[in-house]
Amino acid sequence: MLQASARTLKIKTGVVTRLVKELSSYEREEITQQKRIDALIAANADDHDVRKQHEVLEETTTMIPDCKNRLSAARDELERLVSDILESSPDASESVDIVAAQEAIKSLPTKI
Repeated sequence: MLQASARTLKIKTGVVTRLVKELSSYEREEITQQKRIDALIAANADDHDVRKQHEVLEETTTMIPDCKNRLSAARDELERLVSDILESSPDASESVDIVAAQEAIKSLPTKI
């Protein structure tokens, strides 16, 4: 495996891993924010505070589809790169970087 493709593979694997964490973070934040809003409403908080928290929730929920799109694109790029490397160098299948990339791809949710 060429040095340049090994470096690219590590970078793209890192991108997929980071985006998985980012998506998970946004999904957790959405749940937390909704609970915060529910608590404010139950406590009869000021209407302005509730609206501001709804704005924060809206920002979070708009980021989730964007993050899913970026993750899907990153997964496709990584799959393509792994496939290209394995076609050009079949003995690379046991490479640590290839194995890490394949594990990152397998760990993704099936529906993104």
